[in-house]
Amino acid sequence: MKILFIAAESSPFVKVGGLADVIGSLPQALKQEKNVDVRVLLPLYSQIPESLVSKKKLLKKLFIKHDANPREYVGLYTLMWDHVRFYFIDSPKYFRHRSSIYNQVDDAKRFSYFQLACLEAMPYLDYAFDIVHVHDWHTAMIPLLMKTEYASLYRTIKSVITIHNLAYQGMFPISDYQMFHMEFDYRFEFEGYLNFLKAGLASSDFVTTVSPTYAKEIITDYFGYGLQRLLRLRESTIQGILNGIPSQEFDPAIDKYLVQPYTVATWKDGKSVNKIAFYEKLGLSFDPSTLLLTMVTRLVSQKGLDLVKRVFDEVMAKENIKFIIIGDGEKEYVDYFHDLMSRYPDKVYLYAGYHNEYAHLAYAASDLFLMPSKFEPCGLGQLIALKYGTLPLVRETGGLKDTVIPYNEFDRTGHGFSFTHYNAHDMMHVLHYAITVYQNDPFAWEMLVERAMNLDFSWQQSAKQYVSLYKNLLKKKRI
Repeated sequence: MKILFIAAESSPFVKVGGLADVIGSLPQALKQEKNVDVRVLLPLYSQIPESLVSKKKLLKKLFIKHDANPREYVGLYTLMWDHVRFYFIDSPKYFRHRSSIYNQVDDAKRFSYFQLACLEAMPYLDYAFDIVHVHDWHTAMIPLLMKTEYASLYRTIKSVITIHNLAYQGMFPISDYQMFHMEFDYRFEFEGYLNFLKAGLASSDFVTTVSPTYAKEIITDYFGYGLQRLLRLRESTIQGILNGIPSQEFDPAIDKYLVQPYTVATWKDGKSVNKIAFYEKLGLSFDPSTLLLTMVTRLVSQKGLDLVKRVFDEVMAKENIKFIIIGDGEKEYVDYFHDLMSRYPDKVYLYAGYHNEYAHLAYAASDLFLMPSKFEPCGLGQLIALKYGTLPLVRETGGLKDTVIPYNEFDRTGHGFSFTHYNAHDMMHVLHYAITVYQNDPFAWEMLVERAMNLDFSWQQSAKQYVSLYKNLLKKKRI
């Protein structure tokens, strides 16, 4: 079974968000399954460190018809990385010498070019694919093009699209469809716009999302972002498969950033030592015996920060805890946490930005990890926190609901804390409860930590579900 992943980013080459973690980890896990060969096709951005791609080899130089240019250059390169073959589309015009991966004024041209280049380059990969698996809006026109303009080349190949975040759809002026040199098709039109993601959702043979609950949420009016009617029509061909975490990167037993690595048998000493070291690195004189609550997050509305703003003065005034936030984002929230820190200098600390070492130390040093997201397709932070024995406190949405079972003190089940409604006081009440358990029931807390650390959120679990999906898809006719 031969699978081609096509995506806009992948670790370790280039990472903007969680998409890169999936593309960087899932193929390696799939390759460990029997009779599965997975390869990956990406843009060759100038942001990719030369040290990572210095051994790339040129496979083909070709020219494609794109937009107003009848001969747009495409360079096709290849490279083996961690036992997976990667291919790269090179374009001086669209991917080299750009200040950022996304949010360029000509993103419609850049990613229409990339998709056409992929379709034109695939015959030169010397690889007879069974399934093309595309990811998010940047590649979502490919399933439609495979069944229209490129039907003669790819009539037997199945297609899968994964929605990593439905909020980002790739919407552009409707006239931009002409860049593909294709006939108008209702499947890419949405409220008078060209919608890349809609095209993929309407034409792919199967749709996946990054958690089971998110697969159910996106067919509702609240989470559907205008595409819920289409998704309801496709409900029988939608499956949620939970993302995993890279086990080599996030494992407290081998984490190179920790002052003292630890296992489920040594977590008490490990957390204590790392908490002291974390405070020292940040220049803090916080008491290491006090509960440490952390957030490692983008400072944006999606992450539930309006709930924090609403009640955390009350929390800080009432509870004897320490609160550290690592992240950057919208000025409104950065300013809020700076102000909170100025008013509670002995209890609150903001590191405004992202620092990989500090993030790893935060997971290891913390007792409680806060993720009150408004929506969360999968979520990575809560999975890492669980692996490090840091109990997550989450809102029950998307992957957070799938991965965090709330503690039930009556039957001693669960491994974290959660609240249902997007309500600040609901969050605050659960936070007060979690702090009470930490302070007054150490036996229960130790039980929860050890249970959390024994959970398996490896990519191998997800890979087995994808293999089953691929096998079933190959038995069916294309839609």
